[in-house]
Amino acid sequence: MYTVIDGKLFKNMLVGAYQLMSQKYDIINQLNVFPVPDGDTGNNMLNTLRSMYSMIGTMDENEPVGIIAEKAASGAIMGARGNSGVILSQIIHGLAKGLHGKKTATCRQMSKAFQYGILYAYRAITTPVEGTILSVARGIAKGTREVIRVEPDFGKVLEAAIVAGEEALARTPKQLKILADANVVDAGGQGLVFFLIGCLNGLTGKVADVDVKPMQPVIKRLEAKGEDFSIDYPYCTEFIISPCKIGAREVRKQLMSWGESMIVAEGDNLVKVHIHARKPGRVLDLAGSWGILHDIKCDNMIDQFHKNKARQEKIAKKPLGILAVVSGKGWGNIYTKLGCDVVSGGQSMNPSVQELSDAMENGHYEKYIILPNNKNIILAAKQLKKWVGDKVTIVESKDPMQGLAAAMAFSKDASPEDNAKTMTESLGEITTGMVTTAVRDSKIGDTIIHKDDFMAMAPDHKVITSKDLKTAFFNLLEQLVTDDTEIISVYYGADLDEETCKAFVKEAESKYEDAEFEVYEGDQPLYPLFVSAE
Repeated sequence: MYTVIDGKLFKNMLVGAYQLMSQKYDIINQLNVFPVPDGDTGNNMLNTLRSMYSMIGTMDENEPVGIIAEKAASGAIMGARGNSGVILSQIIHGLAKGLHGKKTATCRQMSKAFQYGILYAYRAITTPVEGTILSVARGIAKGTREVIRVEPDFGKVLEAAIVAGEEALARTPKQLKILADANVVDAGGQGLVFFLIGCLNGLTGKVADVDVKPMQPVIKRLEAKGEDFSIDYPYCTEFIISPCKIGAREVRKQLMSWGESMIVAEGDNLVKVHIHARKPGRVLDLAGSWGILHDIKCDNMIDQFHKNKARQEKIAKKPLGILAVVSGKGWGNIYTKLGCDVVSGGQSMNPSVQELSDAMENGHYEKYIILPNNKNIILAAKQLKKWVGDKVTIVESKDPMQGLAAAMAFSKDASPEDNAKTMTESLGEITTGMVTTAVRDSKIGDTIIHKDDFMAMAPDHKVITSKDLKTAFFNLLEQLVTDDTEIISVYYGADLDEETCKAFVKEAESKYEDAEFEVYEGDQPLYPLFVSAE
């Protein structure tokens, strides 16, 4: 009977969840409604849990349950990918909030912490949709309400939660027509049920060793690259205090007289300090009285200056720019030529919150307008905005063609708010679509799809299948082109050569004589053709 959950049991639960997800993620991928090759809900949830595990894998199992929960949440949030990954990270974040400050947790306390998790997941979504992972989460909360009140064994609570989750999952096709048409349950909801099953497996001892290289504590790197410094304070000193007895504000106050160029960043139960000091030993002695020191670094900047003067030149960042998420060297080149900073990602490779944060930190601008260019990256961008505030403004582009239209409407002299308004309006000025191949037999609405069919897909249009790529291309054009269309842009992917693409376009030019065609190398994976019409 598991009446009290300590750090060891809780860690085992989370490791069990990661282990099961590593075995089942492909099943989740297969549940994606559209049988496209970038159906990556399972990958996103697995990567989120992998990042979580990297933070707790080497932790002492005797740590308090609250500390393990905080580290798990930090890893999950920073590694969250795609909508499903962000929602799962918020569930783990809510768990940490519910277990904050606890050495152990009773069955009732653990159950309430899981309820916190579901609450935080709902907060992450502005407009929850029935038939998704959130419906499953709500079903779990509702289905375990009575059990929590009377059951002292948390193992039994988890069993009841799994039953409630499976029942809620089975209802998702009735709540969301597109799931019923495809004859599948919600992929994210299935992943949540797997998460609970994995937690139960871990709790009851069914956890195998998992070999994952641990990460360092998640926090922004604040190295003195190219910094100006005074010869009176020549020692660039950095360290992490974890755990830290005092908060970041008090750390700043007490270190103020000991140096300059000080930056103090606060994470979950840790504080990172960067300071130019005259007497670094005194700074470290003082910091050591507040907690345990980690990752201590002390460089003599005068020596660095003489070794490489170029590295001491301060590079001023420009006020406002664009951070675009794209996949494929062609797309990268297109956005770079427009002056955008680029993060690699898109189909099948949604960047994490940490990767977006790193791109900002290492980029050319103080503030960014982010173009996610994929619906599964929008939530990660929103999570980043929660941390950095007005340093980020989001224009919710769903594909790189929409993002390109938005980028071309950008003005470096306008405010982020005015830019966001203008750029968002530009999204409606083009129509976009794409061609890919089906990875399995499926049914979308009344459309029967067979494995290896080419699918022409455009928002608000019916999926049209064909046996060859050229037919799919012309099917897509029929959906996108109207009498008012002036320009048709075609971007060929990594699996299509330029010569074949231009041959398709030449034939299309004779059919659509009033439109001008443009051909570009996109090099995007999995989708041989992207097409936009304006």
